[in-house]
Amino acid sequence: MPSFSIFSLRGCQINDLLRGLSHRSNYMAWGAALALLTYITPAAAQTILEESVEFKPTQDTYTFTSEAGQAVIIEMVSEEFDTFITLLSPSGEILEQNDDYNGTPQATIVMKLPESGEYTVLAGSFYGQLGGNYRISVKPATDFQQVYDRALELMQSEDYSEAAEAYEAAIVLKPNDPNSYLGRADALLRQQALLLNEEFSGPNDLPSEIRADIVENYEKAARLFAAAGEQEFSALILEQAEFVRTGEDPQAPVN
Repeated sequence: MPSFSIFSLRGCQINDLLRGLSHRSNYMAWGAALALLTYITPAAAQTILEESVEFKPTQDTYTFTSEAGQAVIIEMVSEEFDTFITLLSPSGEILEQNDDYNGTPQATIVMKLPESGEYTVLAGSFYGQLGGNYRISVKPATDFQQVYDRALELMQSEDYSEAAEAYEAAIVLKPNDPNSYLGRADALLRQQALLLNEEFSGPNDLPSEIRADIVENYEKAARLFAAAGEQEFSALILEQAEFVRTGEDPQAPVN
């Protein structure tokens, strides 16, 4: 339904009054029209329409039935807009929402369902856009997907030590996934920065064993991304690995 305001309605009234005026209308004609408008409008402004509502962007609704304890992965992917999904419990309570999973524009929820019943998924766009074509799916979550999701949660809560262990478990479950190596390197680096606090000024402050571990994980991630055809991203990761190894910015000019 088209939206309008009191200003647009009054604008229509003025247009109706002035529709008969010719192109050569002078200030007197305008004054007469405005005087007529004043005559038909009470001195005290009247409210033509007033209503308090909550604007809700367009979203699609899907339902699925599952048992308590079932781990599921819900994914919404689109090449046309930034996806956003909400998972509701059988009673209508919001369980989880997501729009950018692991830094990507793909909305994903991984969860072990708390009860048996019919769950609802609300699919829309993060910015309230009109949207476009998308693909949505609900599938049983694999062990790897659950462990990897746990690692992401630990990173968000800044529990980097536990996150590094979770990424390592994910690597055992799926050795050829580059994101797990990249995540583990990041977790190890952040953990050391947190532990060293003000004493941490760069890679040269890292313990040698951990420094080598970080470099190894970056390089493994880079090789796997390159094998998947993501050459530019692979090159960026290799630059990061070189920076951690040498303590020198590879982009810095040579004197």
